[in-house]
Amino acid sequence: MKLLVLFFVLTLSACSSEENIVFQSGEHQLSGVYLPPTGGKTGKAVLLFVHGDGEMPHDAYGYYPLLWDQLRAEGYAIMSWDKPGVGQSTGNWLEQSMADRQAEVLDAIQWVQSRYGFTAQQTGLVGFSQAGWVLPSLAVDHPAQFGFMVGVGFATNWIEQSRYYTRIKHTEAGATEAEIQAALLAFDEEITFLLQAPDYTDYLQAMGEHAMPEDRYHFVLKNLQSDASQDYPLIHTPALFIWGEDDLNVDARLEFESKQRASNPFVSTRLIASGNHGLLNSAYFPRQSMDTGDLLKLHWLGESALAPDAVPTLIHWLNQQTQQTAHSSWLSLLRADSPHKPMPVTLQQ
Repeated sequence: MKLLVLFFVLTLSACSSEENIVFQSGEHQLSGVYLPPTGGKTGKAVLLFVHGDGEMPHDAYGYYPLLWDQLRAEGYAIMSWDKPGVGQSTGNWLEQSMADRQAEVLDAIQWVQSRYGFTAQQTGLVGFSQAGWVLPSLAVDHPAQFGFMVGVGFATNWIEQSRYYTRIKHTEAGATEAEIQAALLAFDEEITFLLQAPDYTDYLQAMGEHAMPEDRYHFVLKNLQSDASQDYPLIHTPALFIWGEDDLNVDARLEFESKQRASNPFVSTRLIASGNHGLLNSAYFPRQSMDTGDLLKLHWLGESALAPDAVPTLIHWLNQQTQQTAHSSWLSLLRADSPHKPMPVTLQQ
């Protein structure tokens, strides 16, 4: 009993600095949390967490805190919010295009900077999966709004990622190669049909029991042609893209190698050993999607649920960015005071 009471007290203490927040985005009020760094540290930067697909609350059902606790201990503040229509947020995330999601992130950036005094250079974005069609575009179109970004499990093209997911789903289910090819043919036929933007009634008649619910159908139809291939070469914001080598949702090695070949000096890439789509340890979470049992396992394992190299890789890269920002600010002050005699400073790469 004493141990349970102690656990409750420690948990309450850990959460006591959490601030419930509400900010305006378009017509909607979005609810979420702001978490300052722990240990009385001055915030190096604020990290805004940008969700992947699905009905996602601000903490991603307990997944994000596995990262947050370690990031806060390093001096990073956190902001995250419930998707529209989730928690106390108004609206409906299934009505959003990727452009709508980009506008939402911009609203969140402006709000957190205004409220807590972070500069653009002290503002970072951490996005997951579907955010791969949100963050790269923001980096190209609004580079002055934030200083750096991290992408976890990003895919470049929506249709190609969905086709890969379909192949792996049937492979994991034990399908024969002939059955897999039949499933891929059916997928290609469905995509061809969807690209004609049929009415939902026609779609329902064509797909029968395999049809998506109507709200999901309209969401997919709106975003089906999302493709970030034109954005990646134009990124001039420091960016880290990470994939788990055992990702069953995205062709991680293909994405990793293609970004390496592009040789964009602003982009760093990492392939994390024993990592799945969300950088969880694939030995514990070897499937494409998580069920209730996996969520319980996630809470039981705590930080050990993550692939061993995931957080160290993330923190090392983030610290490099914030150290460079601090050096750059210091150098700017020196140059402002002595414009004719700038001091040479070697920054970390």
